[in-house]
Amino acid sequence: MNYIAAGIFSGVGCIAMMLFPEIALESASRGISLWATSVVPALLPFFICAGFMVSLGVPRIIGRYFEPLFRTVFHVPGHAAFVFLVSITSGYPMGAKLISDLYREKQITQQDSVRMLSFCSTSGPLFLLGTVGVSMLHSAALGTVIALSHYIGAILNGILFCNIPQRFSIHHGLNSRTVSQSSLGKNSYPNLLVCFTEAILSALRTLGIICGYLVLFCLLTDFMQFCGLIQLFPNQIGKSLFRGFFEMTVGCNSIAAAEGVSSVIKCAVASFLISFGGLSIMAQSMSLLTGTGIRIWTYLKLKLSHGMISAILALLMAPHCIKSTLDVGLFAGALTDENFSIAYGLLFSTKMVIMMILLILLLIGLNEWIVKKEETYADSGDHSRV
Repeated sequence: MNYIAAGIFSGVGCIAMMLFPEIALESASRGISLWATSVVPALLPFFICAGFMVSLGVPRIIGRYFEPLFRTVFHVPGHAAFVFLVSITSGYPMGAKLISDLYREKQITQQDSVRMLSFCSTSGPLFLLGTVGVSMLHSAALGTVIALSHYIGAILNGILFCNIPQRFSIHHGLNSRTVSQSSLGKNSYPNLLVCFTEAILSALRTLGIICGYLVLFCLLTDFMQFCGLIQLFPNQIGKSLFRGFFEMTVGCNSIAAAEGVSSVIKCAVASFLISFGGLSIMAQSMSLLTGTGIRIWTYLKLKLSHGMISAILALLMAPHCIKSTLDVGLFAGALTDENFSIAYGLLFSTKMVIMMILLILLLIGLNEWIVKKEETYADSGDHSRV
């Protein structure tokens, strides 16, 4: 039945593109342009570096230090720390790709994959603060509220889904600790050139998938606009939610341009759409998660929950931030419409990467200090008994 529906949908799409070639060409051009100018420069380095690090076992090394924290809070192995930090730095669909890579490397189970997906599928800070906050809402303060609600919402969502039922896990009867131990038995010194080449090929393949889905959903939203489906909704909020259900960027831009809607509501709607991701992000993520056994309804449930939590947080935080002048720390004074450019975006991303590295080193150092303290107390206790 699914194949029949897909065939009918494809046939209708081909007929529509032949009847209205101008719309098809304009939509495809816009989608490819968006992919080439925004997606490739932002994601290609992350895809290559992250894939290379997964091949070298870096998530397992970092996971040793974060195992107690992530096992206690999210009920997942320490590998999730690497995925979470890369996801919040680079954005969609990096989290889904890394989860899929770790699953194929048999470093995590399907149950771990679902739990990690609940909080490791996030947007990047540059999109939240720059594109949505500055370019669309013309407010660095609202962009910061959206970013905070998005990331805090992801953490709360991960805690909410930390007890995924066992029926979601079918990884050949292995638990996550067994998988982690089995991965240690692999060759500790893989061929670096082969690993790097495979990381490049995997990155290019992933970017090709993203390009295809961007073009597809640009065509879909433009044809719905042309057919008047969006006009069926009586208000701007409904129209924005409908657009964002398919593509979050289009929905955010729509609610930002809406007249007669308060800034608090705009902030909440944008937070929901970004955390939900839209069908475009869902399709990209599910294509990357092929082979993990995660169903689309499971992913939909996780993202809807994330969207609702983020919207509630934005509603609570936005009124206080609008009344006050909010400083955005390292990025204060730089976020304006005039100087928000590719050069600033690169500088912004560099700052975020440095901050993530410093945070990792700080947490590793703190963990080592705690372990040494525990060992000291244990030794002193043994001597006291003697």
